[in-house]
Amino acid sequence: MKITVLGVGHLGVVAAGGLAMAGHEVTGVDIDSRRIEALRAASPPIYEPGLKAWLDRGLQEGNLQFLHRDELAGPLGEVVVLAAGTPPTESGAADLDQVWSALAWLKTFDLQDRVLVMKSTVPPGTGRKIVGEELMGTGASYVANPEFLREGRALEDWRSPERIVVGTEAGCGRAVKAVKQMYSGIEAPYLIT
Repeated sequence: MKITVLGVGHLGVVAAGGLAMAGHEVTGVDIDSRRIEALRAASPPIYEPGLKAWLDRGLQEGNLQFLHRDELAGPLGEVVVLAAGTPPTESGAADLDQVWSALAWLKTFDLQDRVLVMKSTVPPGTGRKIVGEELMGTGASYVANPEFLREGRALEDWRSPERIVVGTEAGCGRAVKAVKQMYSGIEAPYLIT
């Protein structure tokens, strides 16, 4: 399966490495040129035990690449994992500017039959807004797939999650099937809502 991961900070780089380790063809995309250059050299922006080895292996085997957003010319993967940062504002609310920016950029591509998997931490109701406003008429499906990765144990949590949560519109079996294919080889109970 071809997967595009948007945002390769802490969560995105773990997701990109884990998906590549599972045998998927993964392209990690970010707007930070220095981060992309470091990742091309298998130098992650964070320390997670074993992450450098995941990146080394994916890069050497050729199923993992990192591109600046402006370098991506070809089509997106069948699945697009959105892992943009949502830092807290002064009030403690999530700042969704990076999510909206990533969605605006995504809409410059053909999204027909793509599945957008939201990994970013967003407030309740964000998915409905994305489906009702941002993805309307694009032909893309939306899935909320929150992460439960602990710092320092993220790779272990990726490989052996307690559960995999999949939230989507009723009747969107294609999106659920895509997420299950994305996590192929990982044994965990699914909570589909």
